[in-house]
Amino acid sequence: MVMTAIGFDTLSASKRLREAGMDQPVAEAIVELVQQTTMLPDISDLATKSELAATRADLQTTKAELKADLKNEIALVRADMALMESRLRVDLSEKIRLQGWAILGGVAVLMTISTALIKLIP
Repeated sequence: MVMTAIGFDTLSASKRLREAGMDQPVAEAIVELVQQTTMLPDISDLATKSELAATRADLQTTKAELKADLKNEIALVRADMALMESRLRVDLSEKIRLQGWAILGGVAVLMTISTALIKLIP
């Protein structure tokens, strides 16, 4: 984060503390601490209320567009699923019909064999 300094005369402050009887390292440490507390964060890059309002409006528009797109996608998926279900029903119906014919054929063969066996066995 970039900090902006408020005007603070560190040399004068350090000199005054030394004149008041402080050792130089202590005076310099105090001046450094005071200087750090006078640093303000640079807020020039922060968004203004109007920029935030514009961004909020853009987000609302984007949200509405995404919602509409999602509804369309869901409708397409549902249509695909309905078509797939229809195809599966047709396939299943055809397989059941073929199995029915196979069973009837098997029954006919068994009846023919049993009739032949009845005639052959006295």
